[in-house]
Amino acid sequence: MVDETSRHTKSKQKSKGRRFYCIDANYRLEGKPGFVLQNETTLKGYLRHLGQQPRYSDFPEQPRFLFDRKLGRAPRDIEEYGKHWLISDSMKAVFEAVDLDALAFTPCDVRLPDGTEGPRYWLCTVVRVLDALDEGNSRLTISQDEGQKYYLLHVGISSLVFRDEAVVGAHIFRMAYCRSIVICDQFMREACEQANLKGILFRDVLHY
Repeated sequence: MVDETSRHTKSKQKSKGRRFYCIDANYRLEGKPGFVLQNETTLKGYLRHLGQQPRYSDFPEQPRFLFDRKLGRAPRDIEEYGKHWLISDSMKAVFEAVDLDALAFTPCDVRLPDGTEGPRYWLCTVVRVLDALDEGNSRLTISQDEGQKYYLLHVGISSLVFRDEAVVGAHIFRMAYCRSIVICDQFMREACEQANLKGILFRDVLHY
């Protein structure tokens, strides 16, 4: 049995060269965001599958959002919508500049309560999937279900280390065996911070 203390020390040493983070919309923000997808019934089937590239080009119509302060706070640069992100023009510009091939986008028709056009927003998802986890130097549960491997992460316990040769030049990606988790590197984090984007949560993967 591997000693957990020495294993975690090894993990820290292996990750010193390049830092990685779980990236998501910040669920710790107070208050519900004030928006609703008005054509959810039409688009529901197209938005369902997590971690698979949504064929936004197959949408029968453009996602139509109502932004209304009566429903909650003003949306930030990134918000969760189901298994997707709802992002601002500014957030999309950073994603495209840093790692265009990793993401898919579709423009939204945003309206305000009086019917006028609202700020430009996009539905977005990360479509790059990498089998890059260094399982031997990470702390997590590896399980099997009907022959399919998957990872279980535990808040406050899990620690993730990635193989440099598997990540190479990628700045954002999903984990092959835990596709609900999106990982980004320090370069992506710094680009978001320099653009002063709001509503993003970064968690160091060494201390999940």
